[in-house]
Amino acid sequence: MNMKSQPIEINKGERLLLVNLNKSFDQSKAEGIYKRSEPLEAIRKYWYLSKKRADKADFVLGVYKGIVKIVLKPTSEWQPIDISDDGTKFPKTRYMVDGEILIDSPYLGKSVEAYPFGLGGAVTYIPRDIKQW
Repeated sequence: MNMKSQPIEINKGERLLLVNLNKSFDQSKAEGIYKRSEPLEAIRKYWYLSKKRADKADFVLGVYKGIVKIVLKPTSEWQPIDISDDGTKFPKTRYMVDGEILIDSPYLGKSVEAYPFGLGGAVTYIPRDIKQW
């Protein structure tokens, strides 16, 4: 039986950074820079993003096939990184962050269908209005 996940309800005033884990969540299919040692590594790096906005995010939500699978509470600012752990050099600076995985977040298991990623996009922000960031 395929049960549809409940839509995400954003807690008032919270800023969320959603990251697309479609290439790194299922490690049996992940390759290259998407191969990670643990779920924490999949959510915390290597992202092209707005550092200014990302540093203001209350939580980072790891999304796999439209469903929040991992929630991270950042414990540092986003740091620039130019080379992945496997030695891949990025043509443009990417970012990584330290944080704590939250196993009891109300966002876990929720659908983010109402907040789609752009075409080929790996990150998106909630709220959408940039003035709220």
